[in-house]
Amino acid sequence: MKQEEKIEQVRNYLQSRINRDFPYPFRVTYEQNHFLFRLRSGQKECCAKLRQSKEMMENISEGTKEEKEAEVARLFEILRAAMQAQESTALSKESSYDKVKNDLILRPLNYQHVKRDLKDVPFTRIGDIALVLYAVMAHTGGDYFTAKMHRSQMQNWDKDEKTVLEEALVNTSFLYPPRLYSVEDLLAWDQKKYEDGQFMVQDGKTHIKKGMRGYILTNTLEINGAIALFYPGVARQIAESFGEDFYIAFTSIHEAQIHAASMISPDVIGSSLRDTNKHCNRCAEILTNRVYCYRYDKDCFGIMQDGEFLEVERDV
Repeated sequence: MKQEEKIEQVRNYLQSRINRDFPYPFRVTYEQNHFLFRLRSGQKECCAKLRQSKEMMENISEGTKEEKEAEVARLFEILRAAMQAQESTALSKESSYDKVKNDLILRPLNYQHVKRDLKDVPFTRIGDIALVLYAVMAHTGGDYFTAKMHRSQMQNWDKDEKTVLEEALVNTSFLYPPRLYSVEDLLAWDQKKYEDGQFMVQDGKTHIKKGMRGYILTNTLEINGAIALFYPGVARQIAESFGEDFYIAFTSIHEAQIHAASMISPDVIGSSLRDTNKHCNRCAEILTNRVYCYRYDKDCFGIMQDGEFLEVERDV
């Protein structure tokens, strides 16, 4: 059986078991080696990612009844935890900021794709990119649930929106620290370790391999990892290591390609980025078709257009 057929078989099985045995109507899809589970009810929206593993795929597609039931039980435990968290913490009408602040994160999304859904949702906009406020409802290993936050749920927090977004970004950086890999290392390694790619460390030293043609920036979870570029201090430290400006190609919501400005033309980067988005990414995974730039001297982000640097500001 081809891998695509096996994935679809497992997806259909999980969907049928949820429809039959779980009290909430989660919809199952698949993207980038994860099964994605979504639940939308009114303003409440939960999203979970269940990391695909070879063992899990084999257990469901070809395993015994006991092995299949063990995988379903694991999934249902995560879904139940997410629903319980939804009622008791961030999405509860009685929630307080002190109780939920450590669960708040920002996720990077394409603004044009999601702007209709952001009328009552806190977010920061940086050009084409919206950094949207979510709450982590459940997270065990690679299994990951988030819920989009709404302003109506923040009425009792006694915090202005800008402060909430700033603190959520810092919290995201603590929960899912940045990782920077050279393209050459990614091609050579069979499996990346958690420690590999560290460069934002307490000793204040920069740990970036110099002189590489390109780098991949993500986070330790490798989910929604493009947000790492906007973590406090990350862009500045990369630029200081290069000693110059750098270009950014957001090749998906999960990662960004980094290139020192002297190493490659932004036109070449842009052409490659558009091809990647057209042929490799689903619409929900595309962050932007435009090449970003970080200016070392001004400590700011911009977009490259017709060879010119156009500064973009953060809009809340």
